[in-house]
Amino acid sequence: MKIKLILICFIATVFSLQAQTVTKKPLLENTGSISGKVIDKKTNEPLPYVNIVVKENNKVVTGGITSDKGIFQIKNLALKEYVVEIQFIGYKTILKSVKLTENSDVNLNTIAIEEDAIQLKGVEIVSERSTIEQKIDRKVINVGKDLTTAGATASEIMNNIPSVNVDQDGKISLRGNENVRVLVDGRPSNIEASQLLKQIPSTSIKKIELITNPSAKYNPEGMSGIINIVLHKNANDGFNASINTGLTFAKTPKINSSTNLNYKTGKVNFFATYGNNFGKKFNEGSILRLDDQSNQLFDIKNDDKSHLFKIGMDYYINDKNTLSVYTNQNKLIGDGKVDVSILNPDATKNLTQYSKYDGNNLDGTYNLAFKHLTKKEGETLDLEINHSIYSGDQ
Repeated sequence: MKIKLILICFIATVFSLQAQTVTKKPLLENTGSISGKVIDKKTNEPLPYVNIVVKENNKVVTGGITSDKGIFQIKNLALKEYVVEIQFIGYKTILKSVKLTENSDVNLNTIAIEEDAIQLKGVEIVSERSTIEQKIDRKVINVGKDLTTAGATASEIMNNIPSVNVDQDGKISLRGNENVRVLVDGRPSNIEASQLLKQIPSTSIKKIELITNPSAKYNPEGMSGIINIVLHKNANDGFNASINTGLTFAKTPKINSSTNLNYKTGKVNFFATYGNNFGKKFNEGSILRLDDQSNQLFDIKNDDKSHLFKIGMDYYINDKNTLSVYTNQNKLIGDGKVDVSILNPDATKNLTQYSKYDGNNLDGTYNLAFKHLTKKEGETLDLEINHSIYSGDQ
């Protein structure tokens, strides 16, 4: 009885295996495969890990990648029409139309793909952070984005430079000494330093030079040092332009911006810079006198608008000699209100004074310069003619 049962189970298992084989066999007979080899068109070297995507009606069906030898094979595909995409980063995508029929294995043979990379002529790296260079006679601060955002004017960013200090009245000192000369592009200005620094937008400044050991070129006798503010000046080939803008948040926002342009063709370079600074400033204060118990209150508001223009031209005579001409024009329009109230224990003696003033000044500098590079590295012969005009109404 047991032997009969075992035989029945064995026969049932054989029939089951045959049934499974019968159901799977038609599926294998009605499928096909796509194979091929991918190489670099320029070097003829096989390309590994290339993406092979099989699509039907723009829908992805399956896919794979090439082997180390660039070979691929996609199996068990239904007998239909497909589009095969050969994709690889940095190479152009190749499309192949394939139609699978009964017992069909399609070999696309060798597929050569070419690079799709754009060759760059050059890369210009622009530093966005301020850097400090220590030279023999000076310290050079190359003004980056981090420093221009510290303030809207040259006066405000000066306090973020080591060894330089600007007090609340705008007076500048270098290493604790106020006997400092301030230059713009190496030239003096007729405007008082404290006023000049408030008029120059921070975005117009390329670098600041702290000359603590000035040469005889600057007539430095009796001075603790020189602060030279160098404005932007482009000298790239063709037409170039850059725009910078900044916003300082306070009681009211202060806006500053600058535009730098240049056009260089052949031996001539034309350049121009425009910068501005707009904003209101508020000051409040009080003085309490203990002898008569009076209290003096101040309420001050300044609304200043400054404009800075720099226009010029360089003519490169040859590799050793350059002739330059340019002008700097600095214009300030300012309105101010000063309200003073004196309060006494006796209200009949109270006093209120309202003051309003407006100012308009223009500082113009004109420069003609000839520079000759000598055979000694770093040595130059400079001939300059400078003319400055200052006018102001208040």
